[in-house]
Amino acid sequence: MNTNIITAIINSYCRGFSNWSCYEGIPKYDAALRHHFSITGHHLHLRLDFSANGREVFVPLRYFSESGYHVFDFPVVERTLPDDQIHTIDEVSLLTIIADHLQEAYPDIHLRQALDNLSSFPCPTQIEVASVAAFNTQLLMTDISRQSEPEEWLVRDMLPIVASLGFRQQADENKLLSAIHQRCAQLLVDHPLLNSNKLTVHNVLLSFMLGQEKAMRPYHNPLHKAYYSSALIQPEGKGVVYSRYFPKENITVSIRPFDIDRDLEMVHEWFNREHAKKIWKMDWPLRELELYYRCMLPGNWSHSYIGEINGSPNYNFEVYWVVRDMLADYYDALPTDYGTHQFIAPVDPTLKFSSPSTQCMLDWVFAQPEVGKMVGEGSVESLAALMNKAHVGFRVEKVITLPHKKANLNFCYREWYWAKFPESRHLPAQTVTPTIKQTQHETISRI
Repeated sequence: MNTNIITAIINSYCRGFSNWSCYEGIPKYDAALRHHFSITGHHLHLRLDFSANGREVFVPLRYFSESGYHVFDFPVVERTLPDDQIHTIDEVSLLTIIADHLQEAYPDIHLRQALDNLSSFPCPTQIEVASVAAFNTQLLMTDISRQSEPEEWLVRDMLPIVASLGFRQQADENKLLSAIHQRCAQLLVDHPLLNSNKLTVHNVLLSFMLGQEKAMRPYHNPLHKAYYSSALIQPEGKGVVYSRYFPKENITVSIRPFDIDRDLEMVHEWFNREHAKKIWKMDWPLRELELYYRCMLPGNWSHSYIGEINGSPNYNFEVYWVVRDMLADYYDALPTDYGTHQFIAPVDPTLKFSSPSTQCMLDWVFAQPEVGKMVGEGSVESLAALMNKAHVGFRVEKVITLPHKKANLNFCYREWYWAKFPESRHLPAQTVTPTIKQTQHETISRI
């Protein structure tokens, strides 16, 4: 197996298609994967989902790059779903699987065209970089405002350096990406003049920074990481991250990150309750639900939480970064938009505590300085969800038709929430030390 070639193939594929995710841990309810992963000892994999063709591909993941230059261990394995058999594959077999998938999903693409579209991306181990100083020098010496194609400059000149420094643990990729974003933001102030094409440098750079063009997807604009809340999407530990006492109800509501070893069977029972099946639509077998969480929890776009009432689990909610979600295709999403899904388990109205539970969710999300507004897309079939959202300050923008439901697209800003619940403005969790990210958020809000 040529590991350099297969690394380039996988990284190129991930840049062009979205049917992949990280996969963490050794599963409990998937016997074939549990047996294989227990033998290899690898805890983190990249999973390529070709399940429509009855296949999955797993690659041991040594380093996940925010710039898209991942580093893998080997070998690569294919699992055929009909018989649960796992096989080691080489680069030719992987290309064949990819080509089969592309021809199935895009019948007008011929095999030769499919292979030609897989351009080469070097592994960070092959990229030589002197130091962070070299990155800073190149960033400061390049007049980004004069780049005819800023995206090409970013991918060609900067991202390989970012990935190499991150892989070698010389710098944090997110901080380097934020430095590029900050440089672009400064140029917005320094270069407000018209160019020969009568397009403002301001608009060119702003479009580059926001990356809202649908044509850029599924490869996500890495400069969005300047607005990424790791506290929400990749929380550290499994302990309580937020807690609040409500004297009227005499309850304490607390929030903690989802723990797959502790919570999987519990939420499986929740999601199979009658009131959950129609709206939540996650009444899956345990093996499928475990796959969902093992792909979500290590990812960089969404995370799940458990809400507790006086220490007892009561509700589940997910926080997701909208620019990395399909919802971004249905409105002009900003990188400061964060969405939530909420499911309250009890049916008994005296045990639901909907308002305190939802308030704590908003307190926790709005406590993060990267968040500009919260977004919801509850099913139009759920009047209770709509009323609950309206109660805390959400306003319906429009009705949208998603692949799996017709939904009320609704927004909520801090000020709208605080207008409903003025006491939340002064909670300790809302007191956040100003950071560069807050400054960037203020800039993007004004624009």
